[in-house]
Amino acid sequence: MHKENPPLLSVFMISYNQQEYIIEALENVLNQKTNFDFRIILSDDCSTDNTQTVVEKFLNNHPKKHLVTFVKQKINLGWMPNFIFTLQKCQESGSKYIAMCEGDDFWTNENKLQKQIDLLEENPDVVLACHQYKELYNDGSTKDFPYFRKDFFNGNETFKFTQVDFEEFMKIQTMTIVFRSSALDLSLREKYNYYCDTHVKHHILDNGLGIYTKDFHAVYRIHGKNVFASLKRREQSEFAYNVYKDLIENNKSVRYKNSLNIVMNDRIAKELTSKKYNFLDPYYHKLLFQQFVDNKSLRLYAKNLLKSFNVS
Repeated sequence: MHKENPPLLSVFMISYNQQEYIIEALENVLNQKTNFDFRIILSDDCSTDNTQTVVEKFLNNHPKKHLVTFVKQKINLGWMPNFIFTLQKCQESGSKYIAMCEGDDFWTNENKLQKQIDLLEENPDVVLACHQYKELYNDGSTKDFPYFRKDFFNGNETFKFTQVDFEEFMKIQTMTIVFRSSALDLSLREKYNYYCDTHVKHHILDNGLGIYTKDFHAVYRIHGKNVFASLKRREQSEFAYNVYKDLIENNKSVRYKNSLNIVMNDRIAKELTSKKYNFLDPYYHKLLFQQFVDNKSLRLYAKNLLKSFNVS
């Protein structure tokens, strides 16, 4: 991939131990129908299963293998360092736009990229395009996931949103987005302690509006091998809490307070349903104290403390 003749769009892909899923993800990207050039940068984070072999075999005789730059990390970087590495490579390619799809997710419409690029080209005030998505579970069932206030569409097929909307109301899944490469500033990660994709999306919106469409062109796979499903329950919820806390404390993004409170309420509820005699548990008291620090509500503290005596 040469900067003097860059593609219009680079597709960010990462993988780790996803031999069962990576080809479906890669194939659906390669099958995109566009009137512009795009390239794929896939970075495998030193998988210990057959992911690398499966990808190499798939690409070996594929007519579009020239579109794929396959990076095989020699040591395991970890999810976020590999995430940042791959975003940097996409930006360094000189492409105007970057699309994202992790190795266990997949796209379901061959016109997804074309539709989103058309929106971005037609709307210079927009820096990020995204859409609704489906979650796919191990039993084969799916669930639709729109994350926004219901009145946002207001009878239209799309709506534009601000960074404030994102902070207060919205969740954007990574595999649904295409954004302007010029809006990405990875150096901002230096001021954070829990930098992740939420920070990336937030700061892209420093530079303009987002646009959300009614399309369901992507699937988020829920299984034990993706990053968050593979984390222990407490670690997963604690990480989500720390992400919002990070943005509040280190970027003064106080509107994430609502999401912070929702996550903490969920953490406390999970502890109450997973074990008895929580009033004896130091971890539970730690959660209650942190909630009090966040909200300064003695009433809420007392309410959840009383619940901890419920042994039914």
